[in-house]
Amino acid sequence: MNKNKIIFIILTLLIISFLSISLYIVKFFNTQISDTTILKPADIFANENEYIAYIQSLNIPGVTFTVCQIEKGDNFWKIAKEYNIDIDTLIGANPLWESIVAKVDQKVVIPSQKGVLHFVNNISEISELHDLYNVPENNVLTPSLLLYRIKSLVSKMDKPVAVYIKDARPITDVMTPQLAKQFALREMFRSPLGGRLTSFFGGRVHPIFRQWGFHNGLDIAAPYGTPVGAARGGVVVSSGWMGGYGKAVIIQHDEGFKTLYGHLSTINVRPGQKVKAGQFIGRVGSTGWSTGPHLHFTLWQYNKLINPMKVLW
Repeated sequence: MNKNKIIFIILTLLIISFLSISLYIVKFFNTQISDTTILKPADIFANENEYIAYIQSLNIPGVTFTVCQIEKGDNFWKIAKEYNIDIDTLIGANPLWESIVAKVDQKVVIPSQKGVLHFVNNISEISELHDLYNVPENNVLTPSLLLYRIKSLVSKMDKPVAVYIKDARPITDVMTPQLAKQFALREMFRSPLGGRLTSFFGGRVHPIFRQWGFHNGLDIAAPYGTPVGAARGGVVVSSGWMGGYGKAVIIQHDEGFKTLYGHLSTINVRPGQKVKAGQFIGRVGSTGWSTGPHLHFTLWQYNKLINPMKVLW
């Protein structure tokens, strides 16, 4: 075999090797763990303990995760306030929740900044996440993708890539069906005003009569004269003095929903008037059976009372 033929064979083998390595590299950086649909964490993790163990192993520059345990008297709003985040962020970091009612000894993942956790099958999907969540591209925080791929070579990677999207709100596509239903209901309404929640739906001792009874709404304390807006678009069916509620407004909404706004100081709508969500309807007062300026908010659907916290959380 002459020298030229040997050189030709060697060059051919080198070219084939180069092409093979190139194809392998392309495949290496684009390997999918499964399909490209939006992943539900409930389909990835067997339970919350497995999920939390995985989250504690994450290293995403720009965000850290704390795990706390619910104690008696805690609720998710209290925890969110303590850590300077919001309830949406807790939902976005705890997608296996089935309810927004905190349970004693329940573990909660708390991100260091507002946003949501999202899981992807393939790193190529990451470039689309800012559109999915309607945030700037630099709001998408990722772990070291190179290290992730290297790790996938030496050990089986049975979990997708976790990405954190700053300032994003959670989407129902990744929630459990139970929580998604509650979240969708919440999206129909808006809070009639910002304020401090002082008395909740359910049994309580009446602040004036000092007797145990049922409180059919939610009390939101705010300064006298604070504007109150409609929680959802609808038609005013009643306005004026309503006994213990003092000056009050009732609005009928679609799908059988109805809301009441009590203890107002002034009323700025009339029966039959159509209002939009957030439209000014009156001001906070202390009329009727009231011990101080606040708004009493009651919610019904098809004349059945509903806990307002199901829509105002």
